[in-house]
Formats: sequence, structure tokens, C-alpha cells
Amino acid sequence: MTTPTRRATLGAAMALALPPVARAQAPWAPTRTVRLVLPFAPGGLTDILARAAAEQLQARIGQPVVVENRAGAGGNLAAEAVARAAPDGHTLLVATQGIIAINKALYARLPYDPDAEFTAIAMLAQQPNLLVVSPRALPEVTDVAGLVARIRATPGGMPYGSNGVGSFTHLSMELFRAAAGLEMTHVPYRGSAPLLTDMVAGTIPVALDGLATSAPQVRPGGALRAIAVTSGRRFRAMPDLPAVAETLPGFDASPWYGIFAPSALPEPVLAGLEAAFRAVLESPAWAAVLAQREADAMPQGRAALAPLMARERQTWREAVQRSGARAE
Repeated sequence: MTTPTRRATLGAAMALALPPVARAQAPWAPTRTVRLVLPFAPGGLTDILARAAAEQLQARIGQPVVVENRAGAGGNLAAEAVARAAPDGHTLLVATQGIIAINKALYARLPYDPDAEFTAIAMLAQQPNLLVVSPRALPEVTDVAGLVARIRATPGGMPYGSNGVGSFTHLSMELFRAAAGLEMTHVPYRGSAPLLTDMVAGTIPVALDGLATSAPQVRPGGALRAIAVTSGRRFRAMPDLPAVAETLPGFDASPWYGIFAPSALPEPVLAGLEAAFRAVLESPAWAAVLAQREADAMPQGRAALAPLMARERQTWREAVQRSGARAE
């Protein structure tokens, strides 16, 4: 149990980390276990990052920090639970674009409002997807310009695969198609494994897929070819692979993983959480986590994240509308 002396020391340290406006108010520190509610099953990158952050945050705040996996309904179960939690800073959401920027356009009804009920506190990481082609189907395509030319020369439009209707890979490919002015046909799959199997066979010529799932197939000796990353610039872990944006300026479609708090939290609580996570995510220990997981750091702090979230909402909701995807 955290002693009163340690609690006072923690409060003083967090107060010093806050901006002057927040420092004028009473500093906040957690008084019991902090829960990071995760809308996915254990084992994926989101879960790995959340558990690494929980471990480092716990060491700094002097209270237990636990990850609670609450998968289902496209992330909406977890989001609703956090939105309805007591506004005291002890229940937070680990979220991606799906919950914050996509689901409001994808679902006819939501039990929460992602625009009004969540505030971005911190960004754990960003990791681009890969634009992948099948050498069996497109042996001559080695770059984005060549792919665009080949698609334009395909009567009726080229098919592309995704992880499912309304998935991030589906909507990302819709952004690509719109940016290049292409006619393409969407072929949805139930996840990366069957999609990549058909790409190896040459049935599906092109797709956007997660780095973790497609990397084994595109590394030397693999059966598929990565021609670009989907981030706005080259990816630190794959510096020789161009970004799509080098051919289609402004293109940026990379999954990010963030910490969100109910927006009803009082300002001192929001400021205290922001300071605690900033200390973790700007530390050498976190840089080592990112290097191990082949992920990139992102801007920190609510002032930087608010305009980023506004752009993300607009980008992905336009992608949903363009795709015609709907979920129940």
C-alpha cells in the first residue's frame, strides 16, 4: 500500500510535470488500482503495448495498473464501459482508430459518443501497414507508381483484399483508391491468414495488411512483395521501403494505439494523467519497448492530440462513407 509520505511525494512530482495553468490547481494522484480497458483479446500489439505501459506506469504512480481485456462488438463494449465509469481517472480506454474515428460512421447506433465522451491523453505508438502485392499475379510491379499504372490498365478494375468489411485495411485501401483515382473491387476476408494465403497463390493481387502478419511473407525468402508503408514518411524499422506518400502526397493510413479518458473528468485529473503518461512514454525505457516491437513514437499531450483526433475523425469517416460499409 502507498504510504501518505510517498503519496505526497508523488503528488509533488506530478505537479511539477504539469503546465502552469494545471499546476495552480490541486494535483491529482490515483488512490487505488487504475484499469486500462482494452477492446481486444490478449496477444496482439495493442495488448502488448498496453501491458508494457501499465507496468511502467505502475512503477511511477505507486498504485496497481491492470489491463482488462473486454473484446466484442467492434470495440464498443469496452468503450461503453469506460464512458460510463466513474469520472475519477481510475478507468481508462486503450483505443485505436476504430473506436475513436471509425465506429460512429460505421454503426447506425452507438451506446456512446466517441466525439463527446473521450479525451485523448497519450499515444502509445504508431505502426504502419504494408502495401503488399502478389508476385504471381503482378510479377512486374515493384513500386506504387507501377501498381497504379497496372490497376488503371486492368479492365473493370483490379480486385483487392482486406481483413473484412469496414476493417481498417478495407478503409485504408479505399483511401488509396480515392487518392490515386482508381477503380477497384473489394474482396473481404475473415482476417489476414486466409487473405495472405490467397495472395501467395496469386488469387488476390494486392492488399494492405498489418506489419506483424505480413512481415514473414515479405521478408527475404517470402512469397509476397511489400512495395510501400502506409505512414506519411518512411518507417524507422524499414528505411529502404518507400512510403505511399512519396507517390501519392498526403497519404497516411497507419494504425495508432492511444490512451483515452472519459471527457467528464475534472481538469486536475486529466492533467495528472497526461503528466504521468508523458513521463512514461518519453522515457528511454519506452523507447526500448518501441524498438523491440518495431513501432514509432507519436506526439504526446492533449494540446497536440486534439487536432490530430479531429483530422482522424474526418479522414476515416469520409473513408467509411466512400466505401459504403455498414455494421450492425
